[in-house]
Amino acid sequence: MKKIMTFVLLCLIFVLFGNMSSFAGQYDLLPIGKNYLSLSNIRVLDNPMYYAETIEPIRVKANTTYTLVFDFNYLGQLTQDLSGVWVEIEENDGEYYHNDYIIEDRTNERAYFEFTTYNEMIQILFMPNGLENTYNIMLYEGSYVDFTGFLPYVHPNEVMNYQGLIPMDYDVPLTMDQIKSYITARNSLGQAMVYNVTSDTYTSSEKLPGNYQMMFQVTHNLITKNYILDIRVYDLTSPVISIPQTIEIPLAEKVDVNQIKEMLSITDNVDTISTSTLSILTDTYTPATTVGTYHVLFEASDLSGNKTTLEVPVTLVDLKGPVIKGPQLIYLYTTDPVLSNAQILAKYSAIDDVDGPVNVSISYNLYNQSLTAGSYQLTLRSTDSALNVTNRNIYINVIDNKGPVFETNDKIIEKSVADTMTDADIIAWFKNQLALSGVEATDVTILFNEYNSNESLSGSYYVYLTYDLDGLEQTSRVRIDVIENENSIPYVLYISVSSALLLIGFGVTYYVKKKRI
Repeated sequence: MKKIMTFVLLCLIFVLFGNMSSFAGQYDLLPIGKNYLSLSNIRVLDNPMYYAETIEPIRVKANTTYTLVFDFNYLGQLTQDLSGVWVEIEENDGEYYHNDYIIEDRTNERAYFEFTTYNEMIQILFMPNGLENTYNIMLYEGSYVDFTGFLPYVHPNEVMNYQGLIPMDYDVPLTMDQIKSYITARNSLGQAMVYNVTSDTYTSSEKLPGNYQMMFQVTHNLITKNYILDIRVYDLTSPVISIPQTIEIPLAEKVDVNQIKEMLSITDNVDTISTSTLSILTDTYTPATTVGTYHVLFEASDLSGNKTTLEVPVTLVDLKGPVIKGPQLIYLYTTDPVLSNAQILAKYSAIDDVDGPVNVSISYNLYNQSLTAGSYQLTLRSTDSALNVTNRNIYINVIDNKGPVFETNDKIIEKSVADTMTDADIIAWFKNQLALSGVEATDVTILFNEYNSNESLSGSYYVYLTYDLDGLEQTSRVRIDVIENENSIPYVLYISVSSALLLIGFGVTYYVKKKRI
């Protein structure tokens, strides 16, 4: 829209020029200027010669001193002897009279007559008139000492102060020359005159919207007139709302519509406006719960009442990948069964803020069901419908928990074998072990067997035996240690045979170690 200013400027620019005068009832009003005496209200008398009178009464102020003054040019040949020249003034049809001789002022070549009124209407019955073509005669309020010079009579209806208004667009300010070009002052001959600027609140201002005033003054024929020009500066430009960038908001991080205001910018040609002052006309964004594009219609208004609107698209997007839940570390012993990929994935789940539960897969795998102790990295991956990908690294720590392994020789009876042996079998085995050591034992007999009935209890148990060695009866014992095996190693019966030297004279103690679960 082209500035409304153009129309206002052309339509109103001249309320400027003026008012026509009307001269009806001109003497029953006080004059505008200082001079109360209109030459058009004077009639020259035939008798006495060189005198005149007023045609119509003149309105004055009651109880006020007035002076009637003439210059010598106006008095003409009467100036030869002014001692006998008089003035007679009547008030209210003969109620009061002022009758006296004029007083001459030869220094200034003037003569005058002073009087004080009683009422508001006077009629001049006699006053001098030299029958010359000069016009310096004047009736004014005040004494002769107040006289400052002859001034023309100004009719009460004369326009002394012209007024006008220029509406102005803030964005198109006018210069002083432009403003003065709209106003022309002319004299009585129609000729253009130069006028002065007597006051101006516009030029030195910042020209913000508001009211300013200029006063121009021009004088012609000793009559000074003013032109008072009001300048009204208007802000006709609406604020501008702009979107610095496309507004995309993750659905999971949806913000309040007032925070969207802060993402906008607003400028105005005059006022400083904050985005917080934006009004919301329509809003499909606030109730939205799914991804998509929604709209908010904002309205901005400046201090001059100019308004503008902008519909802002807001896109709710899914920018966040799923959240994979599950342990960061998985611990396995080398003695545990290996974990399959399916068993590993069963420990994890993925939730997306938009899609809900989504699948989890293995995208990188260093474990691969290894039985070797170590730390193995796996990368889990989950993807939502918007193709947002979440990767998570986890670790499987395989721990070596295998103890030492015993190797046995023929002196060790496996538990599974020992459990099936009778006392006679144990005696036979014992004799055989002595024989392997070079000892020939006979008549081996079990005296007492503590191990019986304690096979499953941890502890040390003895089997006491007697045997004959070279005709001498010897006593010995076999100790059976029942030891709990944390690693579930099968029970083993340990029998150790002492050296031959110990067998002789001291007997033999055999150790049978048996482990229990």
